[in-house]
Amino acid sequence: MNRHLLRSISFVTLLLLAMLLIAATFMEKYYGTAITTSHVYHSPLFIATWAVLALSAMAYIACVSRQATLIMLHVSLVIVLLGAFTSFMTSKRGELQLSRNAVPASMFTTADGDLEKLQFRITLEQIEIHRIESEVTDYHAQIAVQDDEHEHIMRVSLNSPVTIDGHSLCIKSVSDGHVSLMVSYDPWGEPISYMGYVMTLASFIALLFDRKSQWKSLLKRLGRKERKKKNNYTISKIRRSAAIVFALTILGIIRWYNTGLFPVTNGKESMLFFIWISLLLAIVATYRKELKSIAATFFTLGGIALFAMLPTWDSDGGEIAPILRTPLLSIHVTTIITAYVLLGCTAMNASIALFLGVARHNSEKMEKMAVTGRILLYPATLLLMTGIFIGAVWANISWGRYWGWDPKEVWALITLIICSIAFHARSLPFMGKAVNFHIFCLVAFLAMLFTFFGVNYLFGGLHSYM
Repeated sequence: MNRHLLRSISFVTLLLLAMLLIAATFMEKYYGTAITTSHVYHSPLFIATWAVLALSAMAYIACVSRQATLIMLHVSLVIVLLGAFTSFMTSKRGELQLSRNAVPASMFTTADGDLEKLQFRITLEQIEIHRIESEVTDYHAQIAVQDDEHEHIMRVSLNSPVTIDGHSLCIKSVSDGHVSLMVSYDPWGEPISYMGYVMTLASFIALLFDRKSQWKSLLKRLGRKERKKKNNYTISKIRRSAAIVFALTILGIIRWYNTGLFPVTNGKESMLFFIWISLLLAIVATYRKELKSIAATFFTLGGIALFAMLPTWDSDGGEIAPILRTPLLSIHVTTIITAYVLLGCTAMNASIALFLGVARHNSEKMEKMAVTGRILLYPATLLLMTGIFIGAVWANISWGRYWGWDPKEVWALITLIICSIAFHARSLPFMGKAVNFHIFCLVAFLAMLFTFFGVNYLFGGLHSYM
């Protein structure tokens, strides 16, 4: 097949998927989750669209590239999709209700309301509710598991499921004398997906350090330009940044000590971490010759974030949901926020570049700032992808499924798709133009803002606690 046709099919399909995902989140708001799931996410047309994207993209990359790391990255992404499709076709999920002094349970109710028989029987022995003062921190259920030959006593708690005969059991809810367990049976899709996650991240990192990579050439190109220019990021700005970073670090440590959790469990704490990482990156960028030009941008971004959160400064965030008491939350949120800081910096860089290029007719400056933006976009996308994968693993541990088409999950995927398009300047000539790249950076930033803020207030969902 003609490579130009393969290119058109791949990128048109990718754009179509992004539009479908956007429409689906609004459809879910007005028509409900069940209708959206059956008519969009689980529909044959939606699945076929992903299949067309995977097949056309692999065929196209085979035609145009001989770079091993680049090919491996695309193969890894296809494996992720293959794992998701395998889970969709072969996995079983549902709920199991247990009560004290009841007969042993040997069946669970699937998501579609059918009864699925288990190869073992479960009896609820004991329920424990752990508290710090009056705040619930965890639930534990002691269960007796019986098969034809043995009986085992096991404990299941939040963020700590048990696996029996390939069935993962997670606590969904606890009431007086009753426990509801989420049951997940996914022997094939889960390992394929996890393998795809690891391969994708490893391939992306290898791509960054590949001598033939575009990122390496961009760094060298920017470094040559910076040697010709004096650094305008003054020592006084560095000292102010360092002082604020130190103060926020002390504040975070105190909060961490008081709650026992890394301080990113609510919106206010997340914004403080956003400011902290912005200023920390400003200091780091100052001492890298190829990144000195964006140090002030990081500093400004932190200041804007601080100003934006002032109206919510007096809020304490309320009680922390027990399900959030896991190190995976800290890793997931901090990774995502760091990606958002980098995307925010690319957006500020793009705004300034467009102003200089359009209003001041300084196309040379706009071109140089496009190089800076492309450099930042690589680690931003890698961190965003890593955060999504970590969130998937956490969701699988806590809820028995690694992807559930929750609105925030969907919008994180939309943001990732938008970012990915900007990397294909060789295949998409319009992305090679600085002005178009900067506009795309602004679009990616708007998608990120909607993911971070808009989804919480407009759609809700599992992530609305943030």
